[in-house]
Amino acid sequence: MQTVREMIPEYKRNLDRLRQRRLDLLRERELEPSFEKRYKLTVRICRLKSIITSTESALHDMLEYDK
Repeated sequence: MQTVREMIPEYKRNLDRLRQRRLDLLRERELEPSFEKRYKLTVRICRLKSIITSTESALHDMLEYDK
């Protein structure tokens, strides 16, 4: 079992990947002519934003816990 300290780098890497994926989807949505596809991309972007927010919160708590 990992300690909180050992989990922090993994959370940071995951956040970086999630943020990059969100940016990729935002760019894709800008270029998409179809409303339906833009809508689906928007839903995915919103879900990713929610995941990013919760992961940021967890990471913050982990950093505070590790002090």
